[in-house]
Amino acid sequence: MGTLQAMTINAVMQIKSERKAKANFWIQQDIEQLQAIASAMKLDNYILDTGEEENDQERDIRELLNSDDLNGRRLCRRSKKKKDERFGADFVKLTDYLLQEDRYPEKDPEGEDYPAAYAGKSIQATKSNINITANTKVFSDTIEFTQYEMDEDRNIIYTDDVPKTYTAKDSNGNNKKVVVQIVANGSEEEDNPDAQNNLINKNYRLVRLMSVDSQTKYDLVQVYYRVGEPYDPTDPNPTTRGKDDNNDFLRDEESGRRSIISYNYTEIMPAAVNECS
Repeated sequence: MGTLQAMTINAVMQIKSERKAKANFWIQQDIEQLQAIASAMKLDNYILDTGEEENDQERDIRELLNSDDLNGRRLCRRSKKKKDERFGADFVKLTDYLLQEDRYPEKDPEGEDYPAAYAGKSIQATKSNINITANTKVFSDTIEFTQYEMDEDRNIIYTDDVPKTYTAKDSNGNNKKVVVQIVANGSEEEDNPDAQNNLINKNYRLVRLMSVDSQTKYDLVQVYYRVGEPYDPTDPNPTTRGKDDNNDFLRDEESGRRSIISYNYTEIMPAAVNECS
């Protein structure tokens, strides 16, 4: 192998390694944010301290979780065993609400004004699949969870350069349901604030896949993270558009092409749940 070729391969491998490291950091930041949200939820009535209210007042969020049953939306509901009425479903509703409230800042990290098309405007590209409202049956109405097969070292298993997948099962043997949330995006447009999320000058997307299980009474939220190339269903070119057969808002990996560069897993449940009798 020639010296120039070796140098080129080394440079490519270094870039991939740096992208993966930045993607892992991206995921870790979101894990810490979810933990903070969960820990701020009070035991009795789902009051969230966002830290953004005037005079540090707390916001009663029961209405946004279920407008028809303000007294029933609590952490302690051991008599109920329905997956759409436990903490897990409410936590997904809350995180979806916070995504809908996302706004671009007025200024960039250097203190310069963002273009008027973005400054202070809603970030439309952060959302959930399914579309969630106060009365949505979160884990009944959503999609089945397509998971990647992994080896003992948690590396994705490939057959003919295509990842092997399966439909995840709940502890009761039923197909597991999942809500997919777009957390953050990069951008190909330099003036778009999302461009600051690019990983070594390339556009990637961070998604959470949130699920629950009967074994933990649907209170513990299982959060699977993936960072990969964004899937754009509006792209008219099938070659650049690719496919998204598993409905995770990311472009599927294809023969000879890798989309997913990082993935992780965490579990979320507020400590207050342990105080329930």
